[in-house]
Amino acid sequence: MNDLPFFTAADGMASLVLREIPKRGTAYVVVRCVFGSQEGLLRDCDSFCRSAGAKEILYSGNADFSGFAAAACLTERALPRERLPETAAAAVATKDPRWAELYNERFAAVPAARTYHAVPEGAYFVYDGETLIGLGQVCGDEIAAVASLQKGRGRDCLCALVAKTEGPTVRLLCAEENLPAVRLYDSLGFSRGAVRERWYRRK
Repeated sequence: MNDLPFFTAADGMASLVLREIPKRGTAYVVVRCVFGSQEGLLRDCDSFCRSAGAKEILYSGNADFSGFAAAACLTERALPRERLPETAAAAVATKDPRWAELYNERFAAVPAARTYHAVPEGAYFVYDGETLIGLGQVCGDEIAAVASLQKGRGRDCLCALVAKTEGPTVRLLCAEENLPAVRLYDSLGFSRGAVRERWYRRK
C-alpha cells in the first residue's frame, strides 16, 4: 500500500503513512499544516485511513496533541564505540528472506516499528559460533534495528552489530515504551539525546 506524502483537506495538509496497514493495521498521520479546524483535518485523515483498512491511527507533526494519549516516543541514543564491551558473537551480512520474517515477528509489539517485506540494505544475522542468536540492521554509524532471538543475548547482539558501524560513535533510536531495550541501553551507558519522533493516539 502506497503512502500519501501530500493529503490535502479543507482544513489543512498531512502526510499519510499507509504502508503498515496490511501487516500491523496501523496508519500514521503527520500533520504538515492546519489552516482551518484541526479537528476537521484529523477527521478527514481518519476517514481516509480507515477506508484504507487502518484499525489504529497514530498522529504526529505540527498540531496540538495536548489532549491525546502518548503512543510512542523515539529518542536518539549514542555511545562512543570504545566503551562497548567485546563479544564472541559475530554479525554476518545476509539477504536471507528469513531475516524479514524474524524481524517482523520480533518488532510486532514495538511502537512505531516498520514492517519489512524484503530484506533491506545493511541487514545482519548475529551468530555465536554456529548458533543464530539475533539480527539487526546497520546504516553508517547508526544501528537501525537490533533484536535478540535468544533470551538474555541482547547485549551480545548489539555489540556484534557495533563492529559493522562506521565512525567513533554508535547511534540508535529507541522507543521509550520498549522497556527491555531502554534497560539494555541504560546499562551500557548510552546517552539520551533529542526526541526524534513523538506519536499520539486519541484518548
